[in-house]
Amino acid sequence: MKKRREKERLLSTSSTAEVCYDDLTLCQRSSGSQQALNNDGNSLVDRISDLPDELLQHILCFLPTKLSFTTTVLSKRWSKLCCSLPVLCFEDETTKDYDAFLRFCRIVDTILLSPRATNQPLKMFRLKCRFKDHNQKGPFNVTEWLEASKQRSIEEVHLTLYYHTLKPSIFIFQTLVVLKLERLNVGADTSCVDLPSLKTLTLEYVYFENWNDYINFLYACPILEDLHAQYINTFSYNVPEEGFKSLALPKLVRASISEVDAQFNGIDNVEFLRINFWFKEASFNVILMFSNLIHTELVFCYFTFHNWDCVVELLRHSPNLQILFIKKWMETSSSRKCKCPISVHECVLSHLTSCTILNLDASANDLQFAKYILQNASLLQDMRIGVAIGSSDRMLLKINHIREELFSTPRISPKCKISFEFKYVN
Repeated sequence: MKKRREKERLLSTSSTAEVCYDDLTLCQRSSGSQQALNNDGNSLVDRISDLPDELLQHILCFLPTKLSFTTTVLSKRWSKLCCSLPVLCFEDETTKDYDAFLRFCRIVDTILLSPRATNQPLKMFRLKCRFKDHNQKGPFNVTEWLEASKQRSIEEVHLTLYYHTLKPSIFIFQTLVVLKLERLNVGADTSCVDLPSLKTLTLEYVYFENWNDYINFLYACPILEDLHAQYINTFSYNVPEEGFKSLALPKLVRASISEVDAQFNGIDNVEFLRINFWFKEASFNVILMFSNLIHTELVFCYFTFHNWDCVVELLRHSPNLQILFIKKWMETSSSRKCKCPISVHECVLSHLTSCTILNLDASANDLQFAKYILQNASLLQDMRIGVAIGSSDRMLLKINHIREELFSTPRISPKCKISFEFKYVN
């Protein structure tokens, strides 16, 4: 009877809860009277406990893991449910000092390394830790946490560690399907990495010792289908005497990468390709033949856009391209004359159906490329133009000039529609 009253008090809608991380107990403070009543208006009804375990676990997975574990005081059933949650998410968002960091690490230890932890399969483990622990023997047991997740046949791992260094040997997962690494360092010699089941890989702000270590990491994913790699850096920029290793990713379908990665021979079979240009002048030293490419997005960051040559070159190497998306940095125009080919590229003539150019300038070179598409893309259905504008008379003249030039250009496709989008800037 006493347990029943305690449960009713915890389920009251007018109560607040505070987690004590040292021992995973729940401190409860009631505020006001109990308001949740059944239809008779006499007693509180606990409908949640009548739900099956599978549904309760599914509900708990949508909560931060530390909040889910506050339900363990309700009964042994809830404790068992939490210890076998298929999704574990930890974030040290409230960690402001070392003591708070210790408490954060303690709760992760308790959940992942406790004897009460089950061997039920783990769908996802997500860890975001902003606090930098420079003590190699400190409480930040990320290696042990990952090893424990392996024992539960983990399928998805997300790590954001603010440049903590992980040993390459930790990346040996037989069951991992999705891996996201953000803001961390990978130690030297990645030849031991083994990710035979990985299909989706995201790398953002990740440091490798050198480019071959980066290539080795990718090579360890033989069935990779989706690659997102941005802001990849290396501690050493020296080119080895034997050169960079070759890369083979035969199952890769989607890639979002930088122009450096676009020269790897392992990405030539993709159907979707997004390239972010970061270097001083966008270009390809070597460009592959993208025979399967259907959709490409070219994003020129900052002032990397200087000419249309790299775009034209990519079109030449993408014979089946259907969707072309280009985003220039605002107020950048080509410094060299656009070299539109005398003979029309196959993709433009026979496959291109959609073309988007954002931040188009009124320069002759920008307009020449847009006209080249309109005049030669026989299957083009929509041409979307984005223009950055302000309130000055010069800006208004720019808009009118672009509209007049493009609307007066003969379109080979009778179904082609031109639309404009205006982005107002100060």
